[in-house]
Amino acid sequence: MTKSTLLTAFAALVAAATFAVADENHETIEKVMKEGLKGDTSPMAKVLDGDASDDETKSLAALVKTMHGTKAPVGDQAAYEKKVAELIAAMDAVAGGDKGEAAIGRLEKAQNCKACHTDHKPKD
Repeated sequence: MTKSTLLTAFAALVAAATFAVADENHETIEKVMKEGLKGDTSPMAKVLDGDASDDETKSLAALVKTMHGTKAPVGDQAAYEKKVAELIAAMDAVAGGDKGEAAIGRLEKAQNCKACHTDHKPKD
């Protein structure tokens, strides 16, 4: 094999790996949004309304934690990580038993879709 053939093959492998990570990243974020946060009857809506059981709240916390380590689809990675970390921390506080007004308010602010979508959702 020539050097240029090897470089081309390597570049193809790197591109394939990058797309695989991007797909996995997208699937993780989409799963959290669809299964946990989206809609008036979502687990998050139930938690914020005080209608979720302890098990439902803990399950949602576990689902939200899957976003740790994901990459920002677009925008500043550090800002994205800060938003994800705050969502996880706010969810953990509520799942840990803090159902006070301040904790629920913190969670409501942290899970705000528009705040994240404005900076990190790719434009179609």
